[in-house]
Amino acid sequence: MDKNAFLDAMNITRWRSADKPGKPYLILHDVDADLSQMAFIEQVLLLLNIALEQCDFDCELHKGPQVVWDMRKVKRRPRVAWLVSAPLAEVINSVEEKRLLWQQICQQLDKAA
Repeated sequence: MDKNAFLDAMNITRWRSADKPGKPYLILHDVDADLSQMAFIEQVLLLLNIALEQCDFDCELHKGPQVVWDMRKVKRRPRVAWLVSAPLAEVINSVEEKRLLWQQICQQLDKAA
């Protein structure tokens, strides 16, 4: 069994060394999330001028990186994400969810301009 999968299933966060700088951006997802559609995630990030390699994926918020996208079923405070959507599988299968996500992307691009 993969140790990381076991830790994720138990909802245990990993220890992070303060010496190792983290990535500047964070994408929040559920423990059981299916992130197999990385091409879709990468497309959304490229619209925001962010490379996939600049992002960490985690189930919980931690200090340091800017939260770019919160795709968890249950949103928790503080709400600091640039984009907030349903889980990825729902976004990909729903026209309405895609529209809501697109509106948020446009708002972010307007802020950046």
